[in-house]
Amino acid sequence: MLLLSTTVNYIRTRFADLRAREDGVTAVEYALMVAIIALLMVAGFFLLFENVSGAFKDTGTCVTDVGAAGSAWLPTISRSTDL
Repeated sequence: MLLLSTTVNYIRTRFADLRAREDGVTAVEYALMVAIIALLMVAGFFLLFENVSGAFKDTGTCVTDVGAAGSAWLPTISRSTDL
């Protein structure tokens, strides 16, 4: 019976020590902060990609429309043959 009592006391003591330690708590807090920052970065990159992609599509459409409009938008260069 003494062995069982000693073992139970040892387990209680070890369990109380583990509950008193805060190393695991701070590690979990840091892991949550890193996860939140990573999610915010992914969301920011996604929004940035969407904006940049839209800007390139608008520019491509503008360039295509100007080429289809003809030479009205292009400046004319007159060359002189009197050199």
